[in-house]
Amino acid sequence: MDTIKKILKQEGRLHKIRVGIVDDDPHVVDDLKRYVDLTDGVECVYATSNPKEALVALRRLKLDILFLDIEMPIVGGLDILGQLESLKRGNAGIANLQVIVCSTNREVGDKMFHYEVTDYFLKPFEQERYYKAIDRAKKNIQQYGLNNLNDENKCFFYGERGSVKKRLNYDEIRYIEAKNNQTRMWMDNKTFIEVNESFGNMLALLPKASFAQIHRSVAVSLKHVVGVTAHHVLLPEIEINRGEKGKYKYFDEWIEQNSISGKFQIHGIARDQKVAKDKNKKNTM
Repeated sequence: MDTIKKILKQEGRLHKIRVGIVDDDPHVVDDLKRYVDLTDGVECVYATSNPKEALVALRRLKLDILFLDIEMPIVGGLDILGQLESLKRGNAGIANLQVIVCSTNREVGDKMFHYEVTDYFLKPFEQERYYKAIDRAKKNIQQYGLNNLNDENKCFFYGERGSVKKRLNYDEIRYIEAKNNQTRMWMDNKTFIEVNESFGNMLALLPKASFAQIHRSVAVSLKHVVGVTAHHVLLPEIEINRGEKGKYKYFDEWIEQNSISGKFQIHGIARDQKVAKDKNKKNTM
């Protein structure tokens, strides 16, 4: 009996995968909620048949998986998918959101690859099809590690086997770089930590809302980006080669959506330069 209590107590500490449901058909919402309630390790924290309300809620919710209908009035599923990347940048709680689309339209399937959804199935659907989709989403989430399931965990602990593990906060990392089968995490232009993880694994462990790949072997901390050119990304005292434009869409969109036009001036300089220019012109006459 004590063993069972310990197991239940430990299970209560585990972070459950948070699920949201958006479908204008209340019956579909009820069916999906019932299936989620029967699934180990997940819980339904949000469900609505109002897609307009869902678009607002995604700005503040913490979600790991979203079941999304496509054909809905006023705000359709494609409208939500189209805004999802910008919503992720504004809300770290959905940075690694897995989207499962359910639709009555067979012709929508090709578009789902463009939006990189986790899975897509047609309505009406059998319970077995739901389990296949939720299992795929759970596997994707588990590879990110608990740091992305709980936003209170914003650090790594590193060190050689048998030695003291030292803490490294995400905010201290300026960029990560692939080095053979290992990864270097750079804190400045001279200091790095080399870990026995592949570049792909490290990129999956870091929160997508804070880090973006800019080259086949480099990802940068968006917090530390101080400038960009056509061929380089500038960090404090660091200049990194940038991959071909359009190849690393997430970073390119982040720059484009946060860009405004203008030029930097120090008050008074432009006027003083004009006065000096006019004086030189008079002296040469």
